Amino acid sequence: MFRRNKVYSINKKAANEALQNVFAACEQEPNTQSLDALLIKNIANTTLVKTGKWMSIALLILILLSPMVFYMAGKESGEKPHKADIAVTSHYLDEENECFVMTVSGTDIDYEGIYAKKDDGSIVYPMEAGSDGTVRFHFESGTLNIFIPDTEGGVVQAVLSK
Repeated sequence: MFRRNKVYSINKKAANEALQNVFAACEQEPNTQSLDALLIKNIANTTLVKTGKWMSIALLILILLSPMVFYMAGKESGEKPHKADIAVTSHYLDEENECFVMTVSGTDIDYEGIYAKKDDGSIVYPMEAGSDGTVRFHFESGTLNIFIPDTEGGVVQAVLSK
């Protein structure tokens, strides 16, 4: 990025004498480090600065381009967000038969995949799940978490407590 146009060269002995003359003219104590050690430090600092500059530029580019990774990943999957079109239209507790009856409506309901979980974590399957939308679960008391899936992977959850 920033380069010197002219490169000066001088032999090490003359450079050391010039440096000692500058110290003497400024009334400073003479240089005790060898000129080779000073040159190596200068080269190391220059290399460190150049490397750091290019690493920071690369890191900045990666940071600026990182949102594109997520954007492109979403485009490649081609998945559209799914909205479940399932609704519980009616429900009642049939205490005579100790069951909960509900009617569900919607498109692509997976009637065979309907299930419920009790408080203790056990899974209960419906006594009846007809394609007319009527679903019956055996229910005495407690809580049932009812899961109604559709054929595209969406799930509607209903909670029943008594």
